[in-house]
Amino acid sequence: MMRFRERRTAVRVGKPETEVLFLVRDGKDPERVSCPVSAGLRDLSHTGMSLFTPRLAPDGIHIMYDTLMTVRNRIEAEIRPRGGEPFRVSGIVIWFRTDDERPGCYIFGMTFDAPLPAGPLPVA
Repeated sequence: MMRFRERRTAVRVGKPETEVLFLVRDGKDPERVSCPVSAGLRDLSHTGMSLFTPRLAPDGIHIMYDTLMTVRNRIEAEIRPRGGEPFRVSGIVIWFRTDDERPGCYIFGMTFDAPLPAGPLPVA
């Protein structure tokens, strides 16, 4: 099992019970969109989040890049905190790897197009 060194310094919260629905928008052809995929929120900060999911390429559209690895695809997500109001974020994936804790799943981290408003995080 490989351990990764923590490099992030932003305040973040982890809420694995928080459901996230995301879809992938093709970077070359923005009209091409995957079906919604259910994921779990691994952690959330004002500038990004990481999710765990069993699918890296829903409907053949990879979460990070096109087939030639030249164009970045986009993620559009709705975070659904338990007992709170759902909210939407969008951005790009900056890393992904297999999930050591959940066999058959992957973890990916994304950065948001715009940071969340200052103050407490909405799922804290």
